[in-house]
Amino acid sequence: RLWQIGKFAGIAFWLVLMARGVFPALLAPNGQDKNLLALLTFSIVAIGLFYGSGLFYGERTHLSVMEYWRWWVVHLWVEGFFEVFATTALAFIFSTLGLVSYRMATTASLASASLFMLGGIPGTFHHLYFSGTTTPVMAVGAAFSALEVVPLVVLGHEAWEHWRLKNKAPWMANLKWPLMCF
Repeated sequence: RLWQIGKFAGIAFWLVLMARGVFPALLAPNGQDKNLLALLTFSIVAIGLFYGSGLFYGERTHLSVMEYWRWWVVHLWVEGFFEVFATTALAFIFSTLGLVSYRMATTASLASASLFMLGGIPGTFHHLYFSGTTTPVMAVGAAFSALEVVPLVVLGHEAWEHWRLKNKAPWMANLKWPLMCF
């Protein structure tokens, strides 16, 4: 039980750490559009809470039950929450740096969240080959899984186009390696 308490404490600590930085900006009455910040906040909270399903098994849990919960945590995190978080976090950073417009950043983040809501579960169907799933069902899963990265690619392309104009602003040269990492 102690390791389960440790996992819960780690998740709670991570959520509190993120909340300390995000909630003051959400609650500030500056009249700005806060949709992108709200999406970033929801994706951060969703990742933390979703890892909570890893607490549904323990040391005496049957292996098949433990594998079931491990599969959902790993695959739905990769197939859904991470894509929304990555797109939203990069959109927030890119819009703050002026590489993309705030509207483009919000649109890409909403598109990523919409694709997750529409195809999060079907996006995992391409993993079901071992259970005798038919080819058309796996094709649907592969299509939804491939669509999940489209908003991130569009956002990256927009940022790349703006970054190519780096000679126009000297401060852009300082961002070369962080942007190349993306």
